[in-house]
Amino acid sequence: MYSTLVSVALFSALAIQGALADFTVVTPSEITQCDSVQLKWDSTGAKTYDVAFVSPEDPCGTTIQDFGDDHTVNHITVKPAVAAGTKVMISVIDSDGQEGWSGEITVKAGNDTSCLPGAASSAAASTKASSTAATETATSAATSGTTLTVPDGAINPEADPTGTSANSVPSGNGGATAVGAANQGILGDTNGAFASVKFSASALLVTVLGAVAAVAL
Repeated sequence: MYSTLVSVALFSALAIQGALADFTVVTPSEITQCDSVQLKWDSTGAKTYDVAFVSPEDPCGTTIQDFGDDHTVNHITVKPAVAAGTKVMISVIDSDGQEGWSGEITVKAGNDTSCLPGAASSAAASTKASSTAATETATSAATSGTTLTVPDGAINPEADPTGTSANSVPSGNGGATAVGAANQGILGDTNGAFASVKFSASALLVTVLGAVAAVAL
C-alpha cells in the first residue's frame, strides 16, 4: 500500500513536470537552508513570472515559500527559508498563464538557520532573558548596603524591662551599632566604626519607624 502511494506521488510529480508543463524549469543540483541559490527557467517572452517553492504532493495548491510575481527575467537568486529535510519543487507561472515545474528536491541542512520561521522570536526571547537577569543582578547589588541594628527595647522605651528612662539613650557599644559598609570603615571612619553614636529618644524613634516603614514597603 505504501509503495503504491509513493509510486503514484512520483508519477504525479513527473507528469506535472513533463506532460503538463508549458516550459522547462531547471532543477538545481542542491538547495541548502538559508543559503542563496539561483533558480532558472526557459524564457517564454512573458512580461513577468511568479516563482515559488511548492509541495511535490500538491504542486498546484500548497505553496511552501513565495518569491513574488513581478520577476521580469528568467532567473532569480533566492534564500530558501525552508527547514532541512523538506521536499520542494520550483513552480513558475508567467503572466500569460503558462506554467512550469522543476523536479523534486530535498532541502539540505546548513550552518545558518537565521532565515527559518521562528528564528527571530527565539533570538528576541534569549535577549529578553539576558536583560532580565542583568536587571535582577543590578537590583540585588543596589539593595545590599549598610544595616542598622537597634538594641532591644529601643522602639518602645516605656516597655524596657530595665526601667531605663525614655530620655536616656545608650551610647558607645551599648547603643545603635552600624553593620556592613559602615562597620567596615567604608563610610569614612578610619577605625572601622563610628566613634560614638548618640541620639535623642525622639530622633532614634523617628529613625526606627522609618526603617520599619521601608521594610514594610
